[in-house]
Amino acid sequence: MQIKPIPMLLAVACITIGGCYPRVNVEPLSFSHEDEMVCNDDFIVLADRRVFAVMAFMNACGFDEEFPGKEMHPVRIDTRKAIQAKAKNHADALDRWKRYYKKNTMGSFCYLDFALSLNDDYPFKRIRPDSELGYSFTADRLADFPAILNEFWETLEIDQIWAQVKPDYLAEIHKYDFDRMADQLSFVWKYLRLQRRDQFTFVSVPNLLDSHYHAIGAQYENYWYMVESPGAGSHGLNVHEYLHSIINPLVEANYATYRAKLDGYYQAGKDLPMAKTYRHPVTYAYECLVRALDHRIRVLLEDNPTATTRGQNRVASLTREGLLLVQPFYQLLVEYEDSEMNFEEFLPKMLQRLPDYSE
Repeated sequence: MQIKPIPMLLAVACITIGGCYPRVNVEPLSFSHEDEMVCNDDFIVLADRRVFAVMAFMNACGFDEEFPGKEMHPVRIDTRKAIQAKAKNHADALDRWKRYYKKNTMGSFCYLDFALSLNDDYPFKRIRPDSELGYSFTADRLADFPAILNEFWETLEIDQIWAQVKPDYLAEIHKYDFDRMADQLSFVWKYLRLQRRDQFTFVSVPNLLDSHYHAIGAQYENYWYMVESPGAGSHGLNVHEYLHSIINPLVEANYATYRAKLDGYYQAGKDLPMAKTYRHPVTYAYECLVRALDHRIRVLLEDNPTATTRGQNRVASLTREGLLLVQPFYQLLVEYEDSEMNFEEFLPKMLQRLPDYSE
């Protein structure tokens, strides 16, 4: 597919001269490549070209992050090599893209969330409103990014690279187990003792170009996206990311009453390794609670001594590394399970019983 050269030149000129960015024309997303998805009525697993394009751009322009002790996924390595080969004849363009990325360096989660506001294939454009963005500041900061992404895609013939790695993505999406995902979804609500309040269609997106153990959850339209890097998913429902859609509003509703107590944990842990991504006390609080719930639910789903020990060890590790609320929340979940309350009712009591932070 070719983009017409005159509109592209006009778009680049607008960006260069001073920011006459195209208005967002809101429209529903359509998934136009049936062979790049598997689905039933409740779940979609998608080889997402938007995510691939954005992550390819980041990898070309300086995103070299990888989890300590892990090697980049083979698809990421192959994609980076293919981009390097094609970029040899476009040094000036690559230098310009690198300057753009350096100026707009953010966590990959910000770029991924923004990617999900685009249409599903080149030429990319925003089709979802600013109000749906998970990180509102990206509406302005990345307003010119779709035009730059399209230039990157066309100049380096990213469609050819996509064709080379597409079989790997198709193999990945066919590993997902819809029956297991349905069981996990049902168990989450059973554990919380609440009626399910959403009507999401869940969209899982393998992201092989990110560093290990990163994932995001995001809502656009009535889709709940779970974008999972290598090691971040298990070819089932990403319970952690889904829990954020439920737990974050509950924590925010109770936060003001217990601010002093919760902020004590945040101040003590905010500069430790695992906490550095969560730069606001309330964000820190619901991340810790989601982690505790996620590991407890995993233990109960697997229901064996090995899973119990593994869960306890992981909770202890997360706490040592800076998410200081995970351990006390995890311990308080025992009281919740022994109660007859639903989780929304129990959360204020849970926060009341949470001890003040002490070293």
